[in-house]
Parts: sequence; C-alpha cells; structure tokens
Amino acid sequence: MPFLALALQLRLWPSIEPLAFVLFYPALVVSSWIGGRSGGTIALILSIVLADWFFMEPLQSLRVDNPAHIARIVAFSLIGSLIIYAHHRFQLRTERYQNTTENIDDVVWVLDAETQRLRYVSPSIVRQLGFAPAEIMALPIESALTPTIAAQVRSLAVGDTALGNTVTEEVRKTRKDGSTVWTEVVMTQARNQRTGRQEVHGVSRNITARKYAEEQLKLSEQRMRKMLDNIPTAIACCTLGSKAEIVFLNRQFVRIFGYSLDEIPDLGTWEQLSCPDEQSRRNLALPWKMAVGTIPGESAEGMESRILCKNGSMRDVLINADRLEDMMLVSFTDITERKQAEQRLRHMAQHDPLTDLPNRVLFDEHVGVALATARRDGSRFGLMFIDLDHFKNVNDTMGHRIGDLLLLEVSQRLRQAVRESDIPARLGGDEFVVLLQHVHHAGDALRVAEKIRTRLGEPFSIENNTFSISASLGIAIYPDHGKDSISLARNADTAMYHAKQSGRNAITLSESGAAA
Repeated sequence: MPFLALALQLRLWPSIEPLAFVLFYPALVVSSWIGGRSGGTIALILSIVLADWFFMEPLQSLRVDNPAHIARIVAFSLIGSLIIYAHHRFQLRTERYQNTTENIDDVVWVLDAETQRLRYVSPSIVRQLGFAPAEIMALPIESALTPTIAAQVRSLAVGDTALGNTVTEEVRKTRKDGSTVWTEVVMTQARNQRTGRQEVHGVSRNITARKYAEEQLKLSEQRMRKMLDNIPTAIACCTLGSKAEIVFLNRQFVRIFGYSLDEIPDLGTWEQLSCPDEQSRRNLALPWKMAVGTIPGESAEGMESRILCKNGSMRDVLINADRLEDMMLVSFTDITERKQAEQRLRHMAQHDPLTDLPNRVLFDEHVGVALATARRDGSRFGLMFIDLDHFKNVNDTMGHRIGDLLLLEVSQRLRQAVRESDIPARLGGDEFVVLLQHVHHAGDALRVAEKIRTRLGEPFSIENNTFSISASLGIAIYPDHGKDSISLARNADTAMYHAKQSGRNAITLSESGAAA
C-alpha cells in the first residue's frame, strides 16, 4: 500500500521528510487506478493520519497543534483530491472510448502519417479479418489496409486537398483464413493535439451482406430486363412525378415504335412524337393518369390508341398501366393486325365480294343517314334502281365467269358515272342501286341516270369478246315519292320495272306520290 511505504520512509529517513510528499503522489495515482475513486480517497485519508503520526514523537498523541503541520496536511489533501479527481475523469473517458471502440463491429484504427505505421487497431479486427490487432499493426499498410487504401492514406497524410478531408472507399479484403470480405473504409486526417503529429483516423465496416444484397438485386434486375426484353409486348417504365420521366424501354418497344430512350425522356415528349391527334394523346395518357390517381377511374386497363411510329407508319395499340410502388409500368400490346383483320371482316360484311361495292346492309345504313339528314335539314335525295338488260343471255351463252367479269366492269363504269357524293351499291345478281345525295329537283337525278345509261350502253370487251348490253333505271325522290326508306325503295323498284316494260334501255321517274 502506498501509505505504508510513506510511513516506513518517514520513519527511516526523517531528514527527507518533505520529499515524501512529492514521492507519494505517484503512489496515490496507482491506488486510484487500482481501486478507483473510492480506493484513492481511502488511501488519501489513511496516508494523512499515518503521516501526521510519524511527524510527531513516538507514542505522542495524534492531536495536531503545529500550524505548519496543519498547513502541510491541508495542502496535501487538496493536491491529492485534485489528483484523484483528474485521474477519475481520465479513467471514465478512457473507459468510454474503449467501450466504444472494442464493443462495436466496426474496426477503428489510427495511423501515424509520418511513419506510415498503424498505432492503434480495435479488437473487432479479430471478428472482421481474423487477425489480432498486434498482427495487423506489424504489417505494412499495403498488406494491412490494401494497396488502394494505402494510396488514399498517403494522399491524406500529405494533405492532398483534391480528395477532401474525408475519403470513403469500398474494397475487398482477404481474411486470415483466405476468405474475402467487403469493407467500407472511411478515413479522415487529424492532428494529435497532445503530440502534435499528423494522423489518419479510419473506420472499417463489414459490408459483405450489403454487397451481396446489391449483387442479388442487380442479378434480379438483369433477369427482369431479360424477361421484359423477350416478351412480345412493348414495355415502358416511368416515374410517378409530374414530369413522368421514362427510365426503361424494352427491346420490343424500340422494335415496334422505333424510338429509343434518348429520344423520349419523358411522357410528354412521347405524347407529342407518337400521337397525331388530340384524341390519341388523351387515350395514351389516360391509363397512366388513372393508375397514379391524377384523374378518377375504376380501371387503367384496355385503352386503345393509335401510335405514330418513327418511320411514319401507324400502329394500333392496347394500353395498360400498373403502379409498382414508385414506378409506373405501361404496356403497349400491338393490335394492328387484329384491327386490320376486324376491318377486313367488317368490309366483307358490308361489301359485295365480287365488285367491292357496298351491299344491301351498308347501303341501308347510308339511306338511313340520308333520310335523317333530309328530315332535319329539309333537303332532298333520291334512290335509283338499275337492272341490266339481257344479262341472263350473257351468262347462258358465255358462262358465269364472263358474267362475273362483266358485272365487275359494270361496277367500275358505275363508279365513274356517278357524282362524288353519290353511293352506288350492288343488291345481288344484275341489280344495282345508287343513293343520289344533294338532289334539289328531279332534273339532277335524271342527268346522273342518263350518264349511267350512256356509259353502260357502250360496248364491253372481255377476253377478246365484244358485246353490248343496256340498263333500265327507275328513280324515286324524297319526299316526293316516299317519306321513308321502304316506300322510296318500293317506288324506285316499280319505276325500274316500268322502264323495262317500256322497251328497256330507259329511265323512268316514279309517278307514285308520298303517302300523307
């Protein structure tokens, strides 16, 4: 114990009595180091008692009457208390630092910038790399910190301002057992205030799990991109912000529409380039706006639109949009061939397969529209029924093939003879009909009819065969000869038969009046 050493010293060498107080202070520090603040305080009190007893004659009372002794004891107590307090604070700070550096998974290290040697490495280096701190500190910094980190450390040590005061680097390190770990090293330059030497302080964190997760995420993204690139649907991914930046286009998108990501950085640019009209732009943007909630709607699926491709062609697409957290996935299914097939089917259902003229179904629709317009505007229109004279003789003598070619030639002449606003149609066999629009009086209809009769009366030359036919025509005009489609058609058909009965190759205007 330090106070026993002091007592013995004072007993044996009373001549060096003042020196005892000076020598006692290191002993007091040792006591407080071993026993803490309490141990140091107890050692101080006992030392004062024993020192006072030894300053007096043996067996004398412990009562202190000498003022010099009192002053000495007070000074000794104050200095000792300050030593104990300062040492206690130092211990607390040291313990906190040790607890921080030794109990965390990150490795804390300090490197002397002048000697380029590690001065301190926290014990967590064992968990991170498998080396003891002493083993790491004995290695050159290229081996201890990797050559990349060593170069950064040297730059920091010489005050390279281009790197900044703090440098962060991710490196792969080799453990003692030969395996590897990824670490994130954060370094900063600092000056030791006690020694004045330049140092580099660093923290190494094990980021192997994070790097693995990043690698898995990257692989997952690559797999997703491959999947999106190989599906037959065009895919575009865009952000949810007001600008709606496009961040991904799959291979099919570029193949169908011809636009690359550089050419359409956002949805607004895509709309302007790809949509020829306002309605198409609305149809293109509607699924996206419904999906993000910009406009109300129950579904953001199945919106059809027409897209203008980079090469100038038009494509019909079916647009679907799905919200994926902070992204929007928009798919464009190319339905151009389907729409063309639908158009072909619709055309076949409404047109004569031989002459490609409108059939009875489509012609009745046109008549219905003309009737509604005439009733609304108080205008007039006419119906013209045409029957070919002696067509049966051509079929019987020259065969149905020549007959079909004749009907095809008749349809072409019919198109050439009528006005642009008129609509010719084939009802079947050798019967044709014409919707005469914008008829102001009967003379307008009769002039068109005469032109048709003249053209059909000209000789036909089909496969080296030349022959002539004629046509009988009957006309009914709205509202003079009927106020509905049925009565108009009946009266026009009756007028046509009157033309046939009067010798064929004639034009007859209906004489039947409209029913009241």
